[in-house]
Amino acid sequence: MSTPFTRLSRSAEDYLEAIGHLCRENGKAQVSDVAAMLKVKKPSVTAAVHQLAEEGLITYRRYAPLELTEKGKQYADRVIRSHRILQRFLVEIAGLAPERAEIAACNMEHILSFDEIDAMGLRLEQLTAGREA
Repeated sequence: MSTPFTRLSRSAEDYLEAIGHLCRENGKAQVSDVAAMLKVKKPSVTAAVHQLAEEGLITYRRYAPLELTEKGKQYADRVIRSHRILQRFLVEIAGLAPERAEIAACNMEHILSFDEIDAMGLRLEQLTAGREA
């Protein structure tokens, strides 16, 4: 499944992924929550959300919760899905410990293309379906 996104920087994708997780869990994301999740300072988050807003991925109003635009939600969902595929692949196929797979997936999701990750996801499903049969 080819994706129409122009890839963001690693940092921008990390911020968008965190905002996506927070919006899924809480229905909203605050700058302070993003900072806590990523273990960064609030001014770093503020700088990043300005960039994401310029890209049309979020709406940002000072002191208001961050909101994903439709494009931002699609991109965040794509990054979250990619992370999940990589983590599962690394645990279920490569045999890595879940903690190590989490770290490796965080690094790999920014290096591999979405199409490459989708191919890994397809192979993961083929291999795990064979085990269940």
